[in-house]
Amino acid sequence: MRKILLGTTAVVGAALMGMGVAQAQTAPTVRVGGYFEFTGGYVDDNFDTAAITGLPASRSKVDFRSDMEISVIVRGKAANGLSYGAEIELQLDNNNTSQTAIDTDEVWGFVSSPTLGTLQFGDNDSAADQLKVAAPGVTNLGESGGWDEFIAPEAGGTRYILTTINDGSDSTKIIYLSPQFFGFDFGVSYAPNQYEGENFLQPAAANNAALQRNPNAGSIRNELSGAIRYRGSFGNVGVAAAFSAMRADVPTGSTLRDPNAYQAGLNLSAMGFTVGGHYIWGRYSGSAPGRGGLAAGLDNSNNWTLGATYRAGAISVGAFYSLGKRDNGVVGGVDAGDREQQAVGVGAVYTVAPGLEVFANYTNIEDENVRPFGAANVAANYRNRSIDVFILGTRLAF
Repeated sequence: MRKILLGTTAVVGAALMGMGVAQAQTAPTVRVGGYFEFTGGYVDDNFDTAAITGLPASRSKVDFRSDMEISVIVRGKAANGLSYGAEIELQLDNNNTSQTAIDTDEVWGFVSSPTLGTLQFGDNDSAADQLKVAAPGVTNLGESGGWDEFIAPEAGGTRYILTTINDGSDSTKIIYLSPQFFGFDFGVSYAPNQYEGENFLQPAAANNAALQRNPNAGSIRNELSGAIRYRGSFGNVGVAAAFSAMRADVPTGSTLRDPNAYQAGLNLSAMGFTVGGHYIWGRYSGSAPGRGGLAAGLDNSNNWTLGATYRAGAISVGAFYSLGKRDNGVVGGVDAGDREQQAVGVGAVYTVAPGLEVFANYTNIEDENVRPFGAANVAANYRNRSIDVFILGTRLAF
């Protein structure tokens, strides 16, 4: 989605005369933005399940998918120069039987000063996510790009473990983002728990018996995240680098270990090319680093991605390679080894008109030591999975 640029009012005549004047204030204005995306995909999914009775060894399919997001964007400016506003994001989500229900993705407000920075409050991404630097990519291509929307997860798990540092799951939080100083900026955020919006009660499973601030509720509490970033250039080479981190507490009485996650990223750009990558490590499991505690006996996790893109006029091309590892632990008295997932992909995007793109990409995913559909949770049932995903689609951003 096209980003909104926050500007300041320049009173040129008064500046030339050396006079100090009050800045003009602007009443809140409202605009609507967003995107619509349609994709078609062909999936060839081979799951090594021959030793498990009744399970298919492979499957192929063609499928279509629609996605959209609508943002209501409010912006205003006070007489003292402070900018303020709010943003409400609505998304297409499959949370009912029609699979086309619309729910709220993010809703947050802010106040911003060119010299003091920006304070955001509400349901928004964490500071670690907002300032992170990750491997470059093109539309719908990447470690957790369009391919993961076309494949089913294995039983009791997740279809992908390749990702960037978690975005805070839009839990209700406060976020501070600094101005840029000599190319550097930083940010910090705090969320008391994992919940968002008006969800002041525990989930239904707890019979709504207590406030969400109950130290026994939820998956994590006291989530603190932050990042420091540099953006600049050396000669004709653009540089972006960042270090992001997060930590949280598990609920009181939990036997899990407190999660943490760290990400370091670097991108270099010149003559239409961008190359770079990122590395993530920490005490977590699954596909969202740090969104839950790590069970005793499991080793820490990591994944990394390298990517490259090139843009010439209306055409952009890209490629990436990614590798992630998670400890399966001891299952049925036997060490189940590490789950290791790697993905490699290539893709191209053509800009037909302002805001309108068509794209195509291919991704191969190799997954080792995955528990397949319907298998008993014992080490002997962990299998390998190989998937090819071809995607063709269009995206309209407005």
